[in-house]
Amino acid sequence: MSAPIDRPSPWQRSWPYLLLALFALTALWHAVDFPGDLDDEFPAILRPTFSSLPPPAYRLAEPGDTIDRIAIYLSSLAIILSVNGLWQFRENRGPWLSALALSIAAFWYAANPFPTFDGWHGLAWPIIFHPDAPPLLRLSLSIAALILAAVALIGLLPKPLARWNQARATGAAPLFILALLFTALRPLDIPQLQPPGYWQRWSFVLALLAFSSALVKSTPTDPKPSNRLRLSAHFALASFGWFACVTAGIWLTWYHRPLERLRVVVPGKIYMSAMPTFRGLQVAQSRRHFKTIINLFPEDTPLRSPRLPEELKFVDQEGLNYYRSPSTVTSSDDFLDLTLRVAQDPDAWPILIHCHGCMDRTPAWVGIYRFVVLGEPLDEILRFIEAHRGYRPKASVTLLYNRVLPRLAPAHCLADPTAALLKRSAQGTLDPYYKQLQAEAQRANLPASANVPSLGNRVDTTLLPSLTPRR
Repeated sequence: MSAPIDRPSPWQRSWPYLLLALFALTALWHAVDFPGDLDDEFPAILRPTFSSLPPPAYRLAEPGDTIDRIAIYLSSLAIILSVNGLWQFRENRGPWLSALALSIAAFWYAANPFPTFDGWHGLAWPIIFHPDAPPLLRLSLSIAALILAAVALIGLLPKPLARWNQARATGAAPLFILALLFTALRPLDIPQLQPPGYWQRWSFVLALLAFSSALVKSTPTDPKPSNRLRLSAHFALASFGWFACVTAGIWLTWYHRPLERLRVVVPGKIYMSAMPTFRGLQVAQSRRHFKTIINLFPEDTPLRSPRLPEELKFVDQEGLNYYRSPSTVTSSDDFLDLTLRVAQDPDAWPILIHCHGCMDRTPAWVGIYRFVVLGEPLDEILRFIEAHRGYRPKASVTLLYNRVLPRLAPAHCLADPTAALLKRSAQGTLDPYYKQLQAEAQRANLPASANVPSLGNRVDTTLLPSLTPRR
């Protein structure tokens, strides 16, 4: 693509490979480093890890998460470098036009997570081959892919041997080969390779890093003194272009996942997410058509979400069923029982269940639902929570499960070895639930013993706020 660099220094020759090694070591580190710190709230509770690899690796492997975000940064950089090459080498634009076409294709791949989070078809390249996607969308993506492939091929066809020799002279040729090899690994779905999607996403990042490094090496510095003002303007324009590409990529990712931490629990029936925004609910509703929203966070507390008015506005606008968690411990078990009943009511489906961050309350509720209603083993449920959070559940979840699972599914709990393990893990730690229950009973001038489940009494339902759905 350009003239060879005279006598490159060791740093000039090796820096791309050092970067590749650094990224590869980062990927390896996250796949072997198990977090092992204590929960400050309940340090005496043991929290075993149920995933075969460190939970952060499973979280990173999610579509649209950190690894895909890095791919957006690098593909945006490749686009800017390609545009710069087109502008700087007007007499030899062919290879740079090919680079631009490949960079745009890579950017679209990185910015459109696949598979999607809630069963929506999405906008990624793979849906070209999915018969369930809209035909017009499949056709549009097919045409775009053919155009980009044609541009990439045409730009390299004239004098390919001469272009290859130029790439060898600049030291870019090995990097182009590495980019091709890493790209070829991205679509491979190797069975039993854990976590699913983790290594494939990292291979795509390494491909983009090698490709961008090759473009940098193909763009020699101007040996003539440059006007500082012109150079500053050029750098500012390139930075703005990169920022615009990244912003567009992040927006596309959001459009695929308009609700933070959105995930399918039971297809067509139950979905979970973080606290939604009004616009996010609009986009998600156009695809899933929710009939019910359950908010697991007690919003009548100082920790009330600033997004709550948006959610209530959407609920009123759409006429949805809405259940909001009470703030009293006295009512917590009844609210849990109610939400489990609602989750089994076909008239309430599809249901969106959320708290604020979808990191503690919501995954814990989903675990209870899967154990009590679906009858799944607890170790499988805990692996799901670990993968979703990217970390082990809080020790408070151990206490919660020790308290509610024997009541809701006594036979299943008795037969599940992981339930026994959780009980042993929390041995000697007092669940603060019971102290709070007694304190609330005293404030209500009720006998403390009447509200302690360990004494065999049900919670006084007269203290339970109205739990009928808001319409």
